[in-house]
Amino acid sequence: MRLRPLFPVAVAAAMLATPALASTVLTPSGDNPLTLMAIFANAAAPVQLIALLLVAGLFVSPIVAALRPHARLLRAINKSALPLGFAAAAYTLLAGAVGIANLGATPSLAVVAPGLAEALMMAMLGLLTAGVARLASELTSRRKAETGVV
Repeated sequence: MRLRPLFPVAVAAAMLATPALASTVLTPSGDNPLTLMAIFANAAAPVQLIALLLVAGLFVSPIVAALRPHARLLRAINKSALPLGFAAAAYTLLAGAVGIANLGATPSLAVVAPGLAEALMMAMLGLLTAGVARLASELTSRRKAETGVV
């Protein structure tokens, strides 16, 4: 299977409405809407670092697969992306739980939602990066099997 037929489908899927775009439509007041960049900007430094690593892995995986080097980097990205994403999600949820416990009062859903969105974004980013690295690794190994290169 070649990547060329899948490219237009991937671009079309990226153009569709995302949850961040949906939040701009659903915000009735003049408040700043919650976007992916706003979530990233308000994240803790360790979460931002993990997000940057995962995004780098997301873009590096297809490049590494296209250049045909050893698949060790692809396997490393594939194996580390999911635990990193969920570690960042757990860190965010833990920080949110500690904040709610220290608050004393029960916060509204509008207060808790950005933290939940950050945790879900990190889990999604880890899943997406691991999936792309796995797909790139599979395509690289199939290409090696077809050409007989070991």
